[in-house]
Formats: sequence, C-alpha cells, structure tokens
Amino acid sequence: MQTFLVHNRHPARFLEDIGWRGFIAFQIYVGSLILSAPLHATFLLSTLAALLLPGGTPLTLGPWEAANLAVVAIGYGGAAALVVAGLLRIGRPDLLGYQALLPLYWILHSVAAVRALHELLTRPYFWAKTAHGQTRLARRVVQPE
Repeated sequence: MQTFLVHNRHPARFLEDIGWRGFIAFQIYVGSLILSAPLHATFLLSTLAALLLPGGTPLTLGPWEAANLAVVAIGYGGAAALVVAGLLRIGRPDLLGYQALLPLYWILHSVAAVRALHELLTRPYFWAKTAHGQTRLARRVVQPE
C-alpha cells in the first residue's frame, strides 16, 4: 500500500519515468495485490454465510452466491494447481499435504491487509518489521535438474 501511494504521489511524473505500459502494468499489478485480500475475504464470507444459513446448499444459491462460490472455487483451485505443479517440478511431493492450509493462509492474509490499512491510516510512518532468516529447522537446498 505504501509503495502504491509513494509511486502515485506524482502520477504524471511516474508515467513520464516508466512510460504508459509500465504505468498501467504497475497500477494493475500492485493494485490487484492490494485489492485481492479484502476481495477474498468478501467472497469467502459471503459464500459461507449463504451456505450456512438455513436452507443454504449449493443447489439453492441465488446467482450472486453461485458466482461467489465459483470465484472462490476457481481461485482456490487455480492456486492449488499452480502450487502442486511447482512442488512436483522441484521434486517435493512431501509438501503437497500442506496445500490444504492455503485457505487459512489467505484468510490470515486478509486479516493482515486490514491491519496494514489501519496502520497506514493511523500510523503512516510506522514500519512493522519482520525478523527474517531465523529458524530452528535445518535448511535443504534443492537444485533443479
């Protein structure tokens, strides 16, 4: 969010610096990263509410709820397919079971996005840093063949 705001502080100058193709690509790419988390939460919660309310089954959903269910299914399915293909490509089928946690990851991503937006609005100069590279697990480097 900060990157998006900083680069768009002077949009005409940014457009001049990177050209219209780069400018549009940046807006779409970074903008979609920002919007994907709250949209995911909206689609997921709306779909779950429709399914969990009395009489809610996939067969009794209205057009909006059916579209939400399709978006959630296609989103999860597409992401899972990419991850599975990548894990098989690098020879790590042992990690396939962890892909069942992908929906939890996306829910946590949505929570983090809301928290980030709150911090951006209330503490714009605060940077919640994450300590990287600290683990108790041994690392194994896999070389692609």
